[in-house]
Amino acid sequence: MRKMMVAGLAVASLFVAASAMADEGGGGGLEAGLRLGYGLPMGDAVKNGKMSDAISGMIPIWLDVGYRIDPSLYAGLYAQYGIVSVKDCPSGVDCSANDIRFGVMGAYHISPDASFDPWVGLGIGYEMLSIKASAGGAEAKTSYKGLEFANLQVGGDYKVSPNFGIGPFLSFSLGQYSSATVDIPGMGSQSGSIDQKAMHEWLTFGVRGAFNM
Repeated sequence: MRKMMVAGLAVASLFVAASAMADEGGGGGLEAGLRLGYGLPMGDAVKNGKMSDAISGMIPIWLDVGYRIDPSLYAGLYAQYGIVSVKDCPSGVDCSANDIRFGVMGAYHISPDASFDPWVGLGIGYEMLSIKASAGGAEAKTSYKGLEFANLQVGGDYKVSPNFGIGPFLSFSLGQYSSATVDIPGMGSQSGSIDQKAMHEWLTFGVRGAFNM
């Protein structure tokens, strides 16, 4: 959590610097982005517990909001709600899952004045994965929470207009679940830290649209 606070302060400082540059005519402006795509689970949720054994994939709805400090440099926040597909749900049971991720990020635009502008980005954040199983009016739920240590991103924007671009993106995130909560009907809810922690990843690809204000 300390890393999150440091990263948050760094991004806040960038916003202050960006505002000062804008007041002095240094360029930049607000930018909002929306991403849609597909995510593949990799690694282990806990030791010897592969993500891909329980999850087949995810459809992320991803929002970016930030500031262009100058035409090339972007700093901002990201938030994602992922609709997760549960693997091998038992017959007669309704299974559902979601994955929420949020954090801070920065990006560098390589050719901001060209018709196609490639960019690279890096973020750090927090993740919450929730899996539910319902049958006969009863519902069991398991959730995992932990830091997203790094979110590496690459993409490119095709300039549809001076203020709007759209193009492909690829994201590779590295995280670790540190705590879990299990809620079973008739047994109550139990929460605690995960003793046998492991590293997991999400490989996400899709399309991103960005609007500069």
